[in-house]
Amino acid sequence: MKYTSVILSLLLFFSLANTLFSNPIITFSNSDKKIKIGNKVNLYIDSAHSFTHQQILSDTSNAIFPSVMPNLGLSNNVFWAKFAFVNQSSEDLILKFNQPLLNEIIFYRINDTTISEIKYSEQNPFESRKYHYPAYAFDMNAPIGDTITYLLKFKSNEPIIFDVDVANDDTVYREENQQEIITGIYMGIIVVMIFYNLFIYFTVLDKSYLVYVCYIISIGLTHITVPGYGFKYLWPNVPSFNDLSVILFSIIAAIAAIEFLKIFLRTKEHVPVLNKFFLVFEIIFVSVLAIYFTGEKLLAFTIVQLCTFILSLFMIAVALKVTLIGYRPAIFFLVAWVVLLTAACIFIFKDFGLLPYNFYTTHAMQIGSSLEVILLSFALADRINIFKKEKETSQAQALEALRQNELIIKNQNIVLENKVEERTKELISANHELSTTLTELKQTQSQLVNAEKMASLGQLTAGIAHEINNPINFVVSNVKPLKRDIEDIYELVKKYESINQNEDAGEKIVEINKYKQEIDYSYIKEEIGNLLKGIEDGAVRTADIVKGLRVFSRLDENDLKRNDITEGINATLTLLNPEIGNIDLIKNYDPIPPIECFPGKLNQVFMNILNNAIYAIKENTHRQEKGKLIISTLSDDTFVYIRIKDNGIGMKEEAQKKIFDPFFTTKPVGKGTGLGMSITFSIINDHHGSIDLISEYGVGSEFIIKLPINFKQEE
Repeated sequence: MKYTSVILSLLLFFSLANTLFSNPIITFSNSDKKIKIGNKVNLYIDSAHSFTHQQILSDTSNAIFPSVMPNLGLSNNVFWAKFAFVNQSSEDLILKFNQPLLNEIIFYRINDTTISEIKYSEQNPFESRKYHYPAYAFDMNAPIGDTITYLLKFKSNEPIIFDVDVANDDTVYREENQQEIITGIYMGIIVVMIFYNLFIYFTVLDKSYLVYVCYIISIGLTHITVPGYGFKYLWPNVPSFNDLSVILFSIIAAIAAIEFLKIFLRTKEHVPVLNKFFLVFEIIFVSVLAIYFTGEKLLAFTIVQLCTFILSLFMIAVALKVTLIGYRPAIFFLVAWVVLLTAACIFIFKDFGLLPYNFYTTHAMQIGSSLEVILLSFALADRINIFKKEKETSQAQALEALRQNELIIKNQNIVLENKVEERTKELISANHELSTTLTELKQTQSQLVNAEKMASLGQLTAGIAHEINNPINFVVSNVKPLKRDIEDIYELVKKYESINQNEDAGEKIVEINKYKQEIDYSYIKEEIGNLLKGIEDGAVRTADIVKGLRVFSRLDENDLKRNDITEGINATLTLLNPEIGNIDLIKNYDPIPPIECFPGKLNQVFMNILNNAIYAIKENTHRQEKGKLIISTLSDDTFVYIRIKDNGIGMKEEAQKKIFDPFFTTKPVGKGTGLGMSITFSIINDHHGSIDLISEYGVGSEFIIKLPINFKQEE
């Protein structure tokens, strides 16, 4: 172990000696306050993320950039910087890397055989830094006259400008204070513009001001995030958000700029075709967030930069197009946007060495952004003046129109007065005609209602005639065989009566027995019983029909009385029995109390609904199951409910809406007058009740009738 340590020390010594020999040495003298070292260091690209500091130290190649601030671009590489340094001043020196958005940076100090390192990462809170500057700062710890080798290892998801200073602590402190003052002035302008535009928004309630405030806020946050002040002051303990903040605020600013431009320049009205492309940009910007959260941060930042550049050019093109149309606010927008893009170009050209590195080029973006915000605020104010002039013009036109209308009205009043007198006479005549027509309509209505009743009565009479004819025919057909059997019985009785007590009865008995066999006396007795039972059934059936007809007719229908409506339903079913045929009739009767009603009118309601249900069942020829008619009754403390449900043809939605309209019918011509359900609705309404319909075409219908137990009771 002892020899191994010696060997490693010797190797490190020769490596350092070789490094010091092959690399330029940076010297800091007492006359220097600050020096930039971008063109005095060896830079290495570690695309595989595999280099170690020993490999970098042992490398003798020179990879020195000519630029004071080399632009390393946007990539996923790890970069190394190596340089030898001699401090010939008496100052305590600080190395400052002016790139606040690095993902990670490691500072190595190599002196003789000792290597020390300081590491900062985006995962560390801001307070973990020794120097609370937005940029990364490290103590050089360089004694006077010593030659020390330093290494920097760094990477970032954002473009990297190798802007590295070595300066004494007073210079660094003074520059950082100056930078904070400039940023504070910029943020002051932003805050003033926010409150100024908010004040105008609450004054005029124009949403373009609210959108513009959102744009100002997002732009302000973007411009304090990039130099690192957002991390220092707003979210110092949330380092993970600092990496997201640049992309997030850039996307919000881009979308806010799009929405503001659309409202401010009225692109939907002036350039409808170009207006549609803004939605594409917004979708792309929102998609970038999804890409970011998948871990492709470099790709996300690349897309944001590219789309922002294209969007900026597109917005200028749109503003030019609207300007050529003659819309004055577009000129203000165009000037403001050109100012911002010019500032951005100055800032970028400075990084590429095309422009000198001074106060103006360094702060070009803040200056351009401030001017843009102020110019656009003036543009919004000018837009109010335009609206005001348009309003004044519109009011003047409206006033002139009112004057013209007043003149026209004066001229027309004379004509109208003459016409009013003529019209009054016509109205009196028309009123007389209307009164006559109303009387005729009432008579026609009465005739139509009577026609509906007669139609129902005709159908009912035909059914009753058919229904009574069956038991009568049965009785008539049984009378003749009954008469024949009775005559045979009479003949048998005569034979018994012809027996003389003085004669020998044996021969007569034999003759009588023979006659009994001829007429089949046992069968005659059974047949007479069956015939009498058939006649009795026919008579009972006829009596039931007559009773049902009497209950249904209700000669006292104009009298309000308390009645059991179940009896009326059964009477109606009795009369409709010929129409029911082989339809399954299901009665779900719960005991219900008698209600105050007009029994005859309610029976007409039941007749109309049941007759329609039977017709609908017969019309549904596509149904697989047997026709079914379900009648249910139930009640609560206040109302009784009658539900009549069928599995007939059902009704479409259009028919359901018109079912209670007069003269509306779903039956063919000649099979319905269209008044049945209208009369039904009127009768139920007269009883202070209600009727509801539930129907599905091809499935069936259900009517729900709700009637108050007491006639005066209303819902």
